Amino acid sequence: MIIAKSEYDRACRWSPGESGPVTVDFGMKTVTVKREKDRILFSSGARIPITLKLKDKFCYLIEKTDLVPCAFYSEETCRFYKLIPTKDLPSIAIGSTPMHSITRVSPAEDTERKLTLIRPQGRVLDTCMGLGYTAIGAARSSAEVITFEKDPNVIILAKWNPHSHALFTDKKIKIVKKDISQEISRFPHGHFDCIIHDPPTFTIAPELFGDRFYKELYRVLKPKGELYHYLPLYRIRQGYDFPSKIKGRLKKTGFTIIRFLPQEGNLLCRK
Repeated sequence: MIIAKSEYDRACRWSPGESGPVTVDFGMKTVTVKREKDRILFSSGARIPITLKLKDKFCYLIEKTDLVPCAFYSEETCRFYKLIPTKDLPSIAIGSTPMHSITRVSPAEDTERKLTLIRPQGRVLDTCMGLGYTAIGAARSSAEVITFEKDPNVIILAKWNPHSHALFTDKKIKIVKKDISQEISRFPHGHFDCIIHDPPTFTIAPELFGDRFYKELYRVLKPKGELYHYLPLYRIRQGYDFPSKIKGRLKKTGFTIIRFLPQEGNLLCRK
């Protein structure tokens, strides 16, 4: 189980002997806990000291006698990974960069917006899995979703996250643990009915914003198929209009722009 700092702190403020419900697993469960003299006793048997100093914007795995951050440093990538609590679904941060625009919209709202825009059906390519909310949502209306994730550290976080459970159980979802920028050339022309391209920031994956990759997206999409593209506000404070650059590259590739919503971070186009 996973608990947020706010729920732990609330239980710690109870009087010894007092018991009550706390929310765990990002709202998916409610469990009963009891405040003892110097510990919190969970119904699962975990006994957590009330003296722990937890950090804001962290999630914690409930061990038998400790709370362990859902975070770690990767020697391989030289990056720090963690799950971030939000008002609904957790997000990922790689380094200091959240993978969802949590200051403007929650992960659940963000996922609903993009799925409402593209209305996925048939065979779907989800280029960047992350925590899998898009793939899970797309699978509800589609025959098949192929989702790519090259970073094994992100897959670890997804396995920790209860809201990502369907990624690993839904038979309509296929996870490919490889680099989409390299593997996309293996698909035949017109293989996908629609494509959802929600890449990480440009600084992490510049190859996913380039002309070569866009040409491959165009190639593997069926005629009249639609492409959703997330628009990051990269270098926006320096006056750089990155969303318009993306739109221009997609038009040059051959796509017809259907909806261009830079303030919402969304673009929809058609082959």
